[in-house]
Amino acid sequence: MRRRNEPRGPAGQGRHEGTAELQHAAWLSAAALAAIALTVAGTSLVGGGHRWHSLIALVVCIEIAVVIGAISGLTRKIMRHARTLEEQRLLLETQASELGNAAVEAEEARARAEGEMRQKARVVALLDAALATSPVGFGFFDPQLRFLRVNAALARINNRATEDHVGATLSDIDPRLAAKLEPMLERVLATRKPISNVEFGGIAPAAGGRPHRWLTSGFPIITADGDLFGVGIAVTDVTEFKQLEEQFLQAQKMEAVGRLAGGVAHDFNNLLTVINSYAELMLYDPEMSRAHMEVEEIRGAAARAAKLTRQLLAFSRRQAMEPRLVSPNDVLRGVETLLRRLVVGNVDIVTRLAVDTPLVRVDPGQLEQVLMNLAINAADAMPDGGSLRIETACSTLGEEVRRADPDLVAGDYAVIRVTDTGHGMDAATVAKIFEPFFTTKESGRGTGLGLSTAYGIVKQFGGHIDVDSHPNAGTVFTVYLPTATKGELVET
Repeated sequence: MRRRNEPRGPAGQGRHEGTAELQHAAWLSAAALAAIALTVAGTSLVGGGHRWHSLIALVVCIEIAVVIGAISGLTRKIMRHARTLEEQRLLLETQASELGNAAVEAEEARARAEGEMRQKARVVALLDAALATSPVGFGFFDPQLRFLRVNAALARINNRATEDHVGATLSDIDPRLAAKLEPMLERVLATRKPISNVEFGGIAPAAGGRPHRWLTSGFPIITADGDLFGVGIAVTDVTEFKQLEEQFLQAQKMEAVGRLAGGVAHDFNNLLTVINSYAELMLYDPEMSRAHMEVEEIRGAAARAAKLTRQLLAFSRRQAMEPRLVSPNDVLRGVETLLRRLVVGNVDIVTRLAVDTPLVRVDPGQLEQVLMNLAINAADAMPDGGSLRIETACSTLGEEVRRADPDLVAGDYAVIRVTDTGHGMDAATVAKIFEPFFTTKESGRGTGLGLSTAYGIVKQFGGHIDVDSHPNAGTVFTVYLPTATKGELVET
C-alpha cells in the first residue's frame, strides 16, 4: 500500500528503486561482517595449528575483500542515488517554477477578466443613465414587436410606467400610435435597414388633448453574429420647433404684407395729397360754388382715405413717430374716459394699474391708438355684454422670449394686458388675427386694420404683442414694451 506522502510518478519510482538497492548493499555488507566475526570466533575456539591459522587468515582476507567490494558498491549506489535525487530536485524546482508562472498568468487573466467586467458594468450603467435622462424617447422591441425596454421619455409620451411596456405591443399601449408606427417598424424588420426622420402628428395620452408633432426613426438591432435581435425606435417631440417654424413663416408673411401695404399706402397717400389740393382749389373757385357740397364730399372721402393709409403705414412700420418717455399708466388714464364713451352695451370696464410699471420710450399718440384698437376689438367680441379688464405690470423676460419673437431680447418689459370674456377664437383665427384686412365681423363693420395697426405700432416700438384665446373662453392680448434704458432716463 502506498504511503500517504509517498511521491507519485517517475520521481517517486526512482526514489523507491534506489532505496531498495541501498538496502540490498547494506544487507550484503552486514552479512560479510558477520562472517568475519564468526571466523574470528571460530579461530579462538579451534585453537592452535598453523594450518588452521593460515586457512582462517585466507578466509578472513576473502571476507574482508567481499566487505570492501560490498562497501564500494554501496558507495557507488549512494552516489548514483544522490545524482538521481539531485536530478529529481532540479526537475521539481523546474516544475514549481512553471507552476508559479502558470499561477501568475492565471492571476493576471483573472484580473483582466475582472477589469473587463467592471468596464462593461460601467458602460452598461452609463447607457442606463443616458437612457434615463435623455429627452429623446427610446423603445426596443423583439421581432414580434413586443416591448423589451423603454426609457422614461417614451413612457411619458405614452403616459404609462416603463414596466407596463415590457411584453406589451404598441397596440396594447396606444392603438393610435400603433397605427402610425408599426408599419415603419415592420419595414425595418423586413429590410434590416434604418428609417430616419419620419414625422407624424397626433394626440398622445400625455399631451392633455393638445396636438403634438414627433420625429421618429427606426433601426434594426443586429448582433455581432449577424442575427436580427429586434428593432429600436427613437422619438423626438418637435412640437415646439414646429411652432417656432410656423411663427417664423408667419413673421415672414407679415413682413412681406407690411412691405406691400406700406408701398401701396405711400403711393396712395401721394395721390390723396393731389386730390386734396385740387379739392381745396375748387372750394375757393367762384365758378365751382354750385358744386360746393360735392367738393366737400370729395374732401371727406380723401380724409377718410388718408386715415386708412396712416393705418397701413403704421402696420408696415413706416409711419413717422415722435417717441418720448411716458408712463403706460398715464396713457391709459388719458384714454379711459374716451373708452367708456366708445364702448357701448353692457360691458364693464375695469382697470388695474401697477404702481411699479416702468417708463417706456414710445409715441404716446400711437400707444393710445393701440389701446383703443385692442379695447374696441374686445368690446366687439362681447355683443351680449361682459367684462373688459385692462392691466399694467412690470415683467422680466428670460431667453425663452425668443421662442415667441426672435426680435425680442431678455430684459425688463412694461406689460399691458387687455382681457375680455367674449366668444374667443379658434387656433385658425388666431393665426390670422394680425393680418391686414382680416376680420371676423360681418360685412360693413370694420376694415380689418385695427389689430394689424396695433401689431405694427408695437413692433415699431421694439415690443411684442401676444394673443391667447380659445372658443367660448375669452381672449387675452398682452403687449410687451421694452423699458427705458438708463441713458434715456438720464437724458430726461
